[in-house]
Amino acid sequence: MKNLLLAALVFCSSYLSAQNLPAIAIEDKKMDAYLMNRKPATLTVQIKNLPDSVKKINIKYTLVQLGGSMQATKYAETDATGQVKIILDENLPYQQIWLDAGNYLYTGIYVDKGLTVTVDTRKVPKDGAYMIGEGITFSGYDGELNTVMNKKVLFKKKERERLVNDLRAVCNWRKKYTADAFTFKTDSVLRLLKSIDSEFISGYPKYGWAVNNETLSEFYGEICIAYWNDTIPGQLIKQINAHQPIFTSNDGVMFYKYLGIYTMAKKRFKKESALNSIMMLCDSLYTQQRSDLLKLFLLESEKDNYARTYPMIISSIKTAWCKKIAADEMIKVDDNQKRIDSVLALSTKLEKADIGTPLIRLPFDASLYQLDTIANIDSFILNLKAKFPNKALIIDFWATWCAPCIADMPFSKSLHQKNKDLPVEYIYLCTTSSSSIDIWKNRIGEMQIPGTHIYVNDKIIARLKTVLNAEGGFPTYVVIDVNGKVNKSKITRMEALDRESLKKTVGL
Repeated sequence: MKNLLLAALVFCSSYLSAQNLPAIAIEDKKMDAYLMNRKPATLTVQIKNLPDSVKKINIKYTLVQLGGSMQATKYAETDATGQVKIILDENLPYQQIWLDAGNYLYTGIYVDKGLTVTVDTRKVPKDGAYMIGEGITFSGYDGELNTVMNKKVLFKKKERERLVNDLRAVCNWRKKYTADAFTFKTDSVLRLLKSIDSEFISGYPKYGWAVNNETLSEFYGEICIAYWNDTIPGQLIKQINAHQPIFTSNDGVMFYKYLGIYTMAKKRFKKESALNSIMMLCDSLYTQQRSDLLKLFLLESEKDNYARTYPMIISSIKTAWCKKIAADEMIKVDDNQKRIDSVLALSTKLEKADIGTPLIRLPFDASLYQLDTIANIDSFILNLKAKFPNKALIIDFWATWCAPCIADMPFSKSLHQKNKDLPVEYIYLCTTSSSSIDIWKNRIGEMQIPGTHIYVNDKIIARLKTVLNAEGGFPTYVVIDVNGKVNKSKITRMEALDRESLKKTVGL
Protein backbone atom coordinates (compact mmCIF):
# COMPACT_ATOMS: atom_id res chain seq x y z
CA MET A 1 0.00 0.00 0.00
CA LYS A 2 2.86 2.36 0.93
CA ASN A 3 4.58 1.66 -2.42
CA LEU A 4 1.35 2.40 -4.27
CA LEU A 5 1.04 5.74 -2.44
CA LEU A 6 4.61 6.72 -3.28
CA ALA A 7 4.10 5.71 -6.90
CA ALA A 8 0.96 7.83 -7.06
CA LEU A 9 2.81 10.82 -5.62
CA VAL A 10 5.64 10.40 -8.15
CA PHE A 11 3.07 10.25 -10.95
CA CYS A 12 1.26 13.35 -9.67
CA SER A 13 4.54 15.24 -9.35
CA SER A 14 5.58 14.25 -12.89
CA TYR A 15 2.18 15.19 -14.27
CA LEU A 16 2.21 18.58 -12.57
CA SER A 17 5.71 19.25 -13.86
CA ALA A 18 4.75 18.31 -17.40
CA GLN A 19 1.67 20.52 -17.34
CA ASN A 20 3.40 23.37 -15.50
CA LEU A 21 0.49 23.40 -13.06
CA PRO A 22 0.75 24.40 -9.41
CA ALA A 23 2.40 22.08 -6.92
CA ILE A 24 0.52 20.96 -3.85
CA ALA A 25 -0.31 23.57 -1.22
CA ILE A 26 2.13 24.09 1.65
CA GLU A 27 -0.23 22.52 4.20
CA ASP A 28 -1.38 19.63 2.02
CA LYS A 29 -1.19 16.21 3.72
CA LYS A 30 0.94 14.95 0.82
CA MET A 31 3.70 17.47 1.52
CA ASP A 32 5.57 15.11 3.87
CA ALA A 33 5.98 12.50 1.16
CA TYR A 34 6.58 15.14 -1.52
CA LEU A 35 9.51 16.67 0.39
CA MET A 36 10.97 13.37 1.59
CA ASN A 37 13.52 12.94 -1.22
CA ARG A 38 13.27 16.38 -2.82
CA LYS A 39 16.62 18.12 -3.27
CA PRO A 40 17.08 21.83 -2.58
CA ALA A 41 16.79 23.96 -5.70
CA THR A 42 19.66 25.81 -7.38
CA LEU A 43 19.62 29.52 -8.19
CA THR A 44 22.11 30.63 -10.86
CA VAL A 45 22.91 34.29 -11.45
CA GLN A 46 24.80 35.17 -14.65
CA ILE A 47 26.13 38.70 -15.23
CA LYS A 48 27.09 39.23 -18.89
CA ASN A 49 29.28 41.84 -20.59
CA LEU A 50 30.93 43.21 -17.47
CA PRO A 51 33.64 45.84 -18.02
CA ASP A 52 37.18 44.42 -17.86
CA SER A 53 37.84 46.50 -14.76
CA VAL A 54 35.10 44.67 -12.81
CA LYS A 55 36.30 41.34 -11.44
CA LYS A 56 33.28 40.28 -9.44
CA ILE A 57 29.74 41.35 -8.52
CA ASN A 58 28.27 41.12 -5.03
CA ILE A 59 25.04 39.16 -4.91
CA LYS A 60 22.71 39.76 -1.97
CA TYR A 61 19.78 37.41 -1.57
CA THR A 62 17.10 37.39 1.12
CA LEU A 63 15.22 34.14 1.54
CA VAL A 64 11.65 34.01 2.78
CA GLN A 65 11.32 31.09 5.15
CA LEU A 66 9.20 29.35 7.74
CA GLY A 67 10.54 29.00 11.26
CA GLY A 68 12.48 31.25 13.61
CA SER A 69 12.76 34.24 11.30
CA MET A 70 10.66 35.09 8.30
CA GLN A 71 13.67 36.25 6.27
CA ALA A 72 17.39 35.48 6.19
CA THR A 73 19.86 37.59 4.18
CA LYS A 74 22.96 36.04 2.65
CA TYR A 75 25.72 37.04 0.23
CA ALA A 76 27.61 35.50 -2.65
CA GLU A 77 30.02 36.70 -5.34
CA THR A 78 30.25 35.95 -9.04
CA ASP A 79 33.28 34.11 -10.36
CA ALA A 80 35.62 35.12 -13.20
CA THR A 81 32.88 34.31 -15.75
CA GLY A 82 30.32 36.53 -13.98
CA GLN A 83 28.37 33.54 -12.65
CA VAL A 84 27.42 32.21 -9.24
CA LYS A 85 25.43 29.09 -8.36
CA ILE A 86 23.56 29.10 -5.06
CA ILE A 87 22.14 25.88 -3.64
CA LEU A 88 19.29 26.78 -1.29
CA ASP A 89 19.45 25.62 2.32
CA GLU A 90 15.94 24.12 2.33
CA ASN A 91 13.85 22.15 -0.12
CA LEU A 92 10.67 24.20 0.34
CA PRO A 93 8.47 24.59 -2.76
CA TYR A 94 8.27 27.93 -4.55
CA GLN A 95 10.53 29.76 -2.10
CA GLN A 96 10.58 33.51 -2.64
CA ILE A 97 13.96 35.26 -2.75
CA TRP A 98 14.63 38.99 -2.92
CA LEU A 99 17.67 39.36 -5.15
CA ASP A 100 20.15 42.24 -5.48
CA ALA A 101 22.68 41.76 -8.29
CA GLY A 102 25.16 44.58 -7.71
CA ASN A 103 23.67 47.83 -8.97
CA TYR A 104 22.18 46.10 -11.99
CA LEU A 105 19.02 44.41 -10.71
CA TYR A 106 16.61 44.21 -7.79
CA THR A 107 13.93 41.57 -8.20
CA GLY A 108 11.67 39.13 -6.38
CA ILE A 109 11.89 35.54 -7.61
CA TYR A 110 10.30 32.19 -6.83
CA VAL A 111 12.63 29.18 -6.87
CA ASP A 112 11.00 25.76 -6.95
CA LYS A 113 13.41 23.44 -8.76
CA GLY A 114 15.87 25.61 -10.64
CA LEU A 115 16.16 29.17 -11.93
CA THR A 116 18.76 31.12 -13.89
CA VAL A 117 18.69 34.92 -13.75
CA THR A 118 20.73 36.50 -16.55
CA VAL A 119 21.68 40.18 -16.51
CA ASP A 120 23.12 41.78 -19.65
CA THR A 121 24.88 44.89 -18.34
CA ARG A 122 24.91 46.52 -21.78
CA LYS A 123 21.13 46.54 -21.93
CA VAL A 124 19.93 47.29 -18.39
CA PRO A 125 19.14 50.95 -17.53
CA LYS A 126 21.95 53.00 -15.96
CA ASP A 127 20.18 53.08 -12.59
CA GLY A 128 19.50 49.32 -12.74
CA ALA A 129 16.46 47.18 -13.50
CA TYR A 130 13.49 46.69 -11.18
CA MET A 131 11.86 43.26 -11.22
CA ILE A 132 12.18 42.73 -14.98
CA GLY A 133 12.99 44.71 -18.10
CA GLU A 134 15.47 45.18 -20.90
CA GLY A 135 18.55 43.01 -20.33
CA ILE A 136 16.92 40.71 -17.74
CA THR A 137 16.12 37.09 -18.57
CA PHE A 138 14.66 34.33 -16.39
CA SER A 139 15.25 30.79 -17.62
CA GLY A 140 15.39 27.19 -16.42
CA TYR A 141 12.53 25.19 -14.88
CA ASP A 142 11.18 28.23 -13.03
CA GLY A 143 12.01 30.75 -15.75
CA GLU A 144 8.60 31.25 -17.32
CA LEU A 145 6.84 31.54 -13.95
CA ASN A 146 9.25 34.28 -12.85
CA THR A 147 8.93 36.15 -16.13
CA VAL A 148 5.15 36.23 -15.69
CA MET A 149 5.12 37.02 -11.96
CA ASN A 150 7.56 39.92 -12.30
CA LYS A 151 5.52 41.36 -15.14
CA LYS A 152 2.52 41.01 -12.86
CA VAL A 153 4.25 43.15 -10.18
CA LEU A 154 4.61 45.99 -12.70
CA PHE A 155 1.13 45.62 -14.22
CA LYS A 156 -1.03 48.54 -13.03
CA LYS A 157 1.35 48.83 -10.09
CA LYS A 158 0.16 52.20 -8.77
CA GLU A 159 -3.51 51.24 -9.05
CA ARG A 160 -2.90 47.99 -7.20
CA GLU A 161 -0.86 49.70 -4.47
CA ARG A 162 -3.65 52.22 -3.96
CA LEU A 163 -6.17 49.40 -3.52
CA VAL A 164 -3.96 47.57 -1.02
CA ASN A 165 -3.54 50.81 0.94
CA ASP A 166 -7.33 51.25 0.88
CA LEU A 167 -7.73 47.71 2.22
CA ARG A 168 -5.27 48.37 5.05
CA ALA A 169 -7.01 51.63 5.94
CA VAL A 170 -10.39 49.88 6.17
CA CYS A 171 -8.84 47.06 8.25
CA ASN A 172 -7.19 49.55 10.60
CA TRP A 173 -10.58 51.17 11.28
CA ARG A 174 -12.68 48.00 11.27
CA LYS A 175 -14.37 48.79 14.58
CA LYS A 176 -15.81 51.97 13.10
CA TYR A 177 -17.98 49.87 10.76
CA THR A 178 -20.74 47.37 11.26
CA ALA A 179 -19.81 43.80 10.33
CA ASP A 180 -21.80 44.03 7.08
CA ALA A 181 -20.31 47.40 6.15
CA PHE A 182 -16.77 46.14 6.79
CA THR A 183 -17.37 43.03 4.69
CA PHE A 184 -18.87 45.13 1.89
CA LYS A 185 -15.87 47.48 1.83
CA THR A 186 -13.23 44.73 1.92
CA ASP A 187 -15.07 42.62 -0.67
CA SER A 188 -15.25 45.67 -2.94
CA VAL A 189 -11.46 46.05 -2.75
CA LEU A 190 -10.99 42.33 -3.40
CA ARG A 191 -13.23 42.50 -6.48
CA LEU A 192 -11.12 45.36 -7.88
CA LEU A 193 -7.88 43.50 -7.13
CA LYS A 194 -9.27 40.40 -8.85
CA SER A 195 -10.32 42.55 -11.80
CA ILE A 196 -6.73 43.72 -12.25
CA ASP A 197 -5.53 40.13 -11.87
CA SER A 198 -8.06 38.87 -14.44
CA GLU A 199 -6.97 41.49 -16.95
CA PHE A 200 -3.35 40.43 -16.48
CA ILE A 201 -4.14 36.68 -16.49
CA SER A 202 -5.92 37.02 -19.85
CA GLY A 203 -2.45 37.38 -21.38
CA TYR A 204 -0.93 34.55 -19.29
CA PRO A 205 -3.78 32.10 -18.57
CA LYS A 206 -1.39 29.27 -17.65
CA TYR A 207 -0.35 31.14 -14.50
CA GLY A 208 -3.71 32.30 -13.22
CA TRP A 209 -3.33 29.92 -10.27
CA ALA A 210 -0.15 31.69 -9.13
CA VAL A 211 -1.52 35.22 -9.43
CA ASN A 212 -4.79 34.35 -7.67
CA ASN A 213 -3.13 32.42 -4.85
CA GLU A 214 -0.75 35.26 -3.93
CA THR A 215 -3.53 37.87 -4.04
CA LEU A 216 -5.73 35.85 -1.68
CA SER A 217 -2.83 35.22 0.71
CA GLU A 218 -2.24 38.97 0.96
CA PHE A 219 -5.96 39.76 1.27
CA TYR A 220 -6.80 37.20 3.96
CA GLY A 221 -3.65 38.09 5.89
CA GLU A 222 -4.87 41.69 6.16
CA ILE A 223 -8.31 40.48 7.28
CA CYS A 224 -6.68 38.46 10.08
CA ILE A 225 -4.87 41.61 11.27
CA ALA A 226 -8.16 43.51 11.34
CA TYR A 227 -9.71 40.98 13.73
CA TRP A 228 -6.87 40.64 16.24
CA ASN A 229 -8.40 40.46 19.74
CA ASP A 230 -11.83 39.84 18.22
CA THR A 231 -13.77 37.09 16.40
CA ILE A 232 -13.92 36.75 12.62
CA PRO A 233 -17.53 36.18 11.44
CA GLY A 234 -18.47 32.62 10.52
CA GLN A 235 -18.63 32.89 6.73
CA LEU A 236 -15.40 34.86 6.55
CA ILE A 237 -13.44 32.45 8.74
CA LYS A 238 -14.65 29.61 6.51
CA GLN A 239 -13.15 31.39 3.50
CA ILE A 240 -9.90 31.98 5.38
CA ASN A 241 -9.72 28.35 6.48
CA ALA A 242 -10.33 27.23 2.91
CA HIS A 243 -7.43 29.27 1.56
CA GLN A 244 -4.14 27.39 1.26
CA PRO A 245 -0.97 29.23 0.15
CA ILE A 246 1.19 27.53 -2.47
CA PHE A 247 4.20 29.85 -2.20
CA THR A 248 6.76 30.15 0.58
CA SER A 249 6.60 33.89 -0.08
CA ASN A 250 6.08 37.12 1.84
CA ASP A 251 2.34 36.90 1.25
CA GLY A 252 2.10 33.15 1.87
CA VAL A 253 4.17 33.15 5.06
CA MET A 254 2.57 36.32 6.43
CA PHE A 255 -0.87 34.78 5.91
CA TYR A 256 0.07 32.01 8.35
CA LYS A 257 1.82 34.40 10.73
CA TYR A 258 -1.15 36.77 10.90
CA LEU A 259 -3.61 33.88 11.27
CA GLY A 260 -1.49 32.55 14.12
CA ILE A 261 -1.44 35.91 15.89
CA TYR A 262 -5.23 36.22 15.43
CA THR A 263 -5.71 32.72 16.88
CA MET A 264 -3.46 33.30 19.88
CA ALA A 265 -4.79 36.80 20.62
CA LYS A 266 -8.38 35.59 20.89
CA LYS A 267 -7.86 34.07 24.30
CA ARG A 268 -5.98 35.04 27.47
CA PHE A 269 -3.70 32.35 28.80
CA LYS A 270 -2.13 31.83 32.21
CA LYS A 271 1.55 32.69 31.91
CA GLU A 272 2.81 29.41 33.36
CA SER A 273 0.88 27.27 30.87
CA ALA A 274 0.52 29.70 27.95
CA LEU A 275 2.67 27.83 25.42
CA ASN A 276 0.96 24.47 25.88
CA SER A 277 -2.46 26.14 25.88
CA ILE A 278 -1.70 27.97 22.63
CA MET A 279 -0.55 24.78 20.90
CA MET A 280 -3.59 22.86 22.14
CA LEU A 281 -5.86 25.65 20.88
CA CYS A 282 -4.27 25.46 17.41
CA ASP A 283 -4.73 21.68 17.37
CA SER A 284 -8.40 22.08 18.32
CA LEU A 285 -9.19 24.67 15.64
CA TYR A 286 -7.26 23.55 12.58
CA THR A 287 -6.05 20.52 10.68
CA GLN A 288 -2.83 19.03 12.04
CA GLN A 289 -0.86 20.41 9.10
CA ARG A 290 -2.14 23.99 9.53
CA SER A 291 -1.74 23.82 13.29
CA ASP A 292 1.88 22.64 12.93
CA LEU A 293 2.61 25.48 10.51
CA LEU A 294 1.28 28.01 13.01
CA LYS A 295 3.45 26.47 15.74
CA LEU A 296 6.56 27.25 13.68
CA PHE A 297 5.93 30.95 14.33
CA LEU A 298 6.20 30.31 18.07
CA LEU A 299 9.91 29.68 17.51
CA GLU A 300 10.53 33.40 17.05
CA SER A 301 8.67 34.57 20.15
CA GLU A 302 10.17 31.77 22.29
CA LYS A 303 13.75 32.21 21.10
CA ASP A 304 15.00 33.68 24.38
CA ASN A 305 13.67 30.63 26.26
CA TYR A 306 14.53 28.09 23.58
CA ALA A 307 16.22 25.53 25.86
CA ARG A 308 12.93 25.00 27.69
CA THR A 309 10.30 25.82 25.06
CA TYR A 310 11.71 24.51 21.76
CA PRO A 311 11.55 20.85 22.86
CA MET A 312 7.90 21.42 23.84
CA ILE A 313 7.12 22.90 20.41
CA ILE A 314 9.00 20.17 18.54
CA SER A 315 7.25 17.45 20.53
CA SER A 316 3.85 18.98 19.72
CA ILE A 317 4.48 19.07 15.94
CA LYS A 318 3.33 15.92 14.12
CA THR A 319 3.98 16.95 10.49
CA ALA A 320 7.43 15.58 9.65
CA TRP A 321 8.74 18.43 7.49
CA CYS A 322 7.57 21.05 10.00
CA LYS A 323 9.20 19.10 12.83
CA LYS A 324 12.48 19.06 10.87
CA ILE A 325 12.39 22.87 10.42
CA ALA A 326 11.82 23.33 14.16
CA ALA A 327 14.56 20.83 15.10
CA ASP A 328 17.05 22.47 12.71
CA GLU A 329 16.17 25.88 14.16
CA MET A 330 16.89 24.64 17.68
CA ILE A 331 20.34 23.39 16.62
CA LYS A 332 21.13 26.73 14.96
CA VAL A 333 19.89 28.84 17.88
CA ASP A 334 21.73 26.66 20.39
CA ASP A 335 25.01 26.84 18.43
CA ASN A 336 24.73 30.63 18.14
CA GLN A 337 23.91 31.04 21.82
CA LYS A 338 26.90 28.94 22.90
CA ARG A 339 29.13 30.95 20.62
CA ILE A 340 27.90 34.28 22.00
CA ASP A 341 28.18 33.06 25.59
CA SER A 342 31.80 32.07 25.02
CA VAL A 343 32.58 35.41 23.37
CA LEU A 344 30.99 37.53 26.10
CA ALA A 345 32.80 35.53 28.77
CA LEU A 346 36.05 36.98 27.42
CA SER A 347 34.96 40.62 27.50
CA THR A 348 36.80 41.48 30.72
CA LYS A 349 40.12 40.42 29.20
CA LEU A 350 40.13 43.14 26.54
CA GLU A 351 42.34 46.18 26.96
CA LYS A 352 41.24 47.92 23.74
CA ALA A 353 37.77 48.12 22.24
CA ASP A 354 37.54 48.84 18.50
CA ILE A 355 33.97 49.22 17.22
CA GLY A 356 34.79 51.02 13.96
CA THR A 357 36.43 54.18 12.66
CA PRO A 358 35.49 57.18 14.86
CA LEU A 359 33.86 59.93 12.78
CA ILE A 360 32.36 62.73 14.88
CA ARG A 361 30.78 63.45 18.23
CA LEU A 362 27.58 65.51 18.10
CA PRO A 363 26.42 67.98 20.78
CA PHE A 364 23.38 65.90 21.76
CA ASP A 365 25.62 63.13 23.15
CA ALA A 366 25.85 61.04 19.98
CA SER A 367 29.07 59.33 18.90
CA LEU A 368 29.31 58.29 15.23
CA TYR A 369 31.47 55.47 13.86
CA GLN A 370 31.85 53.70 10.51
CA LEU A 371 32.46 49.96 10.14
CA ASP A 372 33.27 48.78 6.60
CA THR A 373 35.25 45.60 7.19
CA ILE A 374 35.80 43.19 10.02
CA ALA A 375 38.12 40.22 10.35
CA ASN A 376 36.07 38.39 12.95
CA ILE A 377 32.42 38.91 13.85
CA ASP A 378 33.03 37.64 17.40
CA SER A 379 35.69 40.30 17.92
CA PHE A 380 33.20 43.06 17.15
CA ILE A 381 30.69 41.74 19.71
CA LEU A 382 33.50 41.36 22.24
CA ASN A 383 34.71 44.92 21.54
CA LEU A 384 31.20 46.29 21.84
CA LYS A 385 30.69 44.74 25.26
CA ALA A 386 34.14 45.80 26.45
CA LYS A 387 33.60 49.38 25.23
CA PHE A 388 30.76 49.72 27.76
CA PRO A 389 31.75 47.64 30.80
CA ASN A 390 29.15 47.03 33.48
CA LYS A 391 26.41 48.27 31.17
CA ALA A 392 23.48 46.57 29.48
CA LEU A 393 23.35 47.09 25.71
CA ILE A 394 20.24 47.80 23.65
CA ILE A 395 21.18 47.21 20.01
CA ASP A 396 18.89 48.69 17.36
CA PHE A 397 19.35 47.34 13.81
CA TRP A 398 17.83 49.95 11.48
CA ALA A 399 17.88 51.48 8.00
CA THR A 400 17.56 55.08 6.85
CA TRP A 401 14.66 54.16 4.53
CA CYS A 402 12.75 52.07 7.13
CA ALA A 403 9.61 53.97 8.19
CA PRO A 404 8.92 51.82 11.32
CA CYS A 405 12.56 52.34 12.37
CA ILE A 406 12.27 56.12 12.08
CA ALA A 407 8.89 56.14 13.82
CA ASP A 408 10.30 54.30 16.86
CA MET A 409 13.40 56.50 17.23
CA PRO A 410 11.72 59.34 19.21
CA PHE A 411 10.56 56.81 21.82
CA SER A 412 14.09 55.45 22.07
CA LYS A 413 15.39 59.01 22.51
CA SER A 414 12.84 59.78 25.23
CA LEU A 415 13.61 56.54 27.06
CA HIS A 416 17.33 57.34 26.95
CA GLN A 417 16.91 60.91 28.20
CA LYS A 418 14.53 60.01 31.04
CA ASN A 419 16.67 57.16 32.34
CA LYS A 420 20.23 58.43 32.07
CA ASP A 421 20.95 57.19 35.58
CA LEU A 422 20.54 53.55 34.51
CA PRO A 423 23.60 51.61 33.27
CA VAL A 424 22.25 51.16 29.74
CA GLU A 425 23.99 51.98 26.44
CA TYR A 426 21.89 52.55 23.31
CA ILE A 427 23.66 51.32 20.18
CA TYR A 428 22.25 52.00 16.71
CA LEU A 429 23.60 49.83 13.90
CA CYS A 430 22.49 51.29 10.56
CA THR A 431 22.86 49.23 7.38
CA THR A 432 24.62 50.69 4.36
CA SER A 433 22.04 49.00 2.11
CA SER A 434 20.26 51.50 -0.20
CA SER A 435 21.67 54.42 1.75
CA SER A 436 24.73 56.67 2.05
CA ILE A 437 26.80 57.96 4.92
CA ASP A 438 25.50 61.50 4.33
CA ILE A 439 21.86 60.39 4.48
CA TRP A 440 22.66 58.47 7.67
CA LYS A 441 24.27 61.51 9.30
CA ASN A 442 21.34 63.69 8.27
CA ARG A 443 18.80 61.26 9.79
CA ILE A 444 20.67 61.28 13.09
CA GLY A 445 21.02 65.05 13.00
CA GLU A 446 17.34 65.59 12.21
CA MET A 447 16.13 63.36 15.04
CA GLN A 448 18.98 64.22 17.46
CA ILE A 449 19.20 60.70 18.83
CA PRO A 450 21.82 60.31 21.58
CA GLY A 451 23.86 57.14 21.89
CA THR A 452 26.41 55.18 19.88
CA HIS A 453 25.73 55.19 16.15
CA ILE A 454 27.63 52.89 13.78
CA TYR A 455 27.21 52.92 10.00
CA VAL A 456 27.78 49.23 9.23
CA ASN A 457 28.42 47.44 5.95
CA ASP A 458 25.31 45.43 5.13
CA LYS A 459 27.27 42.17 4.93
CA ILE A 460 28.38 42.67 8.54
CA ILE A 461 24.79 43.50 9.57
CA ALA A 462 23.61 40.19 8.08
CA ARG A 463 26.33 38.22 9.87
CA LEU A 464 25.65 39.95 13.18
CA LYS A 465 21.94 39.22 12.94
CA THR A 466 22.64 35.54 12.28
CA VAL A 467 25.09 35.20 15.17
CA LEU A 468 22.73 37.02 17.55
CA ASN A 469 19.75 34.86 16.48
CA ALA A 470 18.08 38.02 15.18
CA GLU A 471 17.56 37.36 11.47
CA GLY A 472 14.75 39.29 9.86
CA GLY A 473 13.87 42.79 8.70
CA PHE A 474 14.18 46.24 10.25
CA PRO A 475 13.88 47.36 12.94
CA THR A 476 15.23 44.49 15.00
CA TYR A 477 16.24 44.91 18.64
CA VAL A 478 18.70 42.80 20.61
CA VAL A 479 19.37 43.18 24.34
CA ILE A 480 22.59 42.11 26.03
CA ASP A 481 21.54 42.47 29.66
CA VAL A 482 23.71 43.38 32.64
CA ASN A 483 24.46 39.68 33.20
CA GLY A 484 25.70 39.26 29.63
CA LYS A 485 22.67 37.31 28.44
CA VAL A 486 21.56 37.93 24.87
CA ASN A 487 17.82 38.35 24.32
CA LYS A 488 16.28 38.89 20.91
CA SER A 489 12.57 39.03 21.72
CA LYS A 490 12.65 41.28 24.81
CA ILE A 491 11.85 44.36 22.70
CA THR A 492 9.45 44.51 19.76
CA ARG A 493 9.26 48.31 19.76
CA MET A 494 10.77 51.00 21.95
CA GLU A 495 7.41 52.77 22.23
CA ALA A 496 6.18 50.00 24.56
CA LEU A 497 8.89 50.57 27.20
CA ASP A 498 8.75 52.71 30.34
CA ARG A 499 11.27 52.90 33.19
CA GLU A 500 10.09 49.79 34.99
CA SER A 501 9.81 47.62 31.87
CA LEU A 502 13.22 48.93 30.72
CA LYS A 503 14.82 47.86 33.99
CA LYS A 504 13.24 44.44 33.72
CA THR A 505 14.30 44.12 30.09
CA VAL A 506 17.99 44.80 30.82
CA GLY A 507 18.10 42.71 34.01
CA LEU A 508 18.24 45.51 36.60
